[in-house]
Amino acid sequence: MTYVEWLRVRGVLKWTAVVLVVLVALLIVLRISLLAVGPHDALSFVHGVEVDQNSRVTHATLPDGTTRTVIDNAKQGVHVVVDDRGYRGKHIEIFESAAHAARHMHESVSMGDIHVETIPGRDVTVTTIDTSQPEDLAYYFAIASFVGLIVGTILGAPFARENDGHLEIALTKPVRRERLALGIIGADLAGIGAAWIMTIVFLIVAHTVFEAPHFAIGPNDEILIALGLAGNLAWYAMLCAATASMQRAYGAVLGFAWPVAAVIAILGKVNLSNSQLGQVIHAIVTPLAWINPFTYLHFGPAFTVDGKPAGSMAVSPGLELPILLILALVYGALAVLQWRRVEA
Repeated sequence: MTYVEWLRVRGVLKWTAVVLVVLVALLIVLRISLLAVGPHDALSFVHGVEVDQNSRVTHATLPDGTTRTVIDNAKQGVHVVVDDRGYRGKHIEIFESAAHAARHMHESVSMGDIHVETIPGRDVTVTTIDTSQPEDLAYYFAIASFVGLIVGTILGAPFARENDGHLEIALTKPVRRERLALGIIGADLAGIGAAWIMTIVFLIVAHTVFEAPHFAIGPNDEILIALGLAGNLAWYAMLCAATASMQRAYGAVLGFAWPVAAVIAILGKVNLSNSQLGQVIHAIVTPLAWINPFTYLHFGPAFTVDGKPAGSMAVSPGLELPILLILALVYGALAVLQWRRVEA
């Protein structure tokens, strides 16, 4: 009964796969180009100091096989020690004189498999960089959820498509409208889930192109998976509800959904001042933000600053996850209710 919808899902997944494969191919070309430039493609600052004509560079092999490179540049006031442990990554210590140091505050940032910590001192600022650290998959899940939203937008408005010249045929199918609607929704949700998994696989392959990954399951990963999938479900259901009774022009709704939802989510979180205009905008936007799935999603990269979660890791699952699930159920019910009342 949902054969046409499965064909639509297959087409979307095919083009999603094509885009991901093309991106992998471009990354491979980029990687080969970086290899042609030299082996120092990652830490450009260290490489820049190493090739500086004022630097004195020495190399040594430690008893455990680690290759140690020591760089001294008196002119820049920089002393660098690089311990290259191969597959286990690099440990880099950068000592900068206070006069040349660019940072004067203690900072600790972790993103992906890189951890950077800067400790300022009266005379010397020390920056420590560790690569190939166990990498939390949180930002993979954030990117996959973003792709899921795109696929959900493309697959959105399935009932409006049925209404557009096909409603008479749909009404002749020997099945209740509610069951047919749930079958259509199920096909689309399967497509969104497949796109989500394809994106995770692509990200792992893309990472491997540049370096061997060291993955680790973080404490918030299960929450981020649930939050991302619930956000995809709520977004798709909202588009279904917004277009279920339409027969034409549903493409405009899908096209404007992203900018409108993004603006509402942003305005719902910012301080609009105490001016009369700001108060009016706030009164209008706030209730719309409450029912906007974008308000409860985090699209920023997953990282920590000074030990505190930021970006997509800064979630409040006790609030956001239940709201997204409720929105998905309400919007889904509204979509089915509207579609079963549409007349040919």
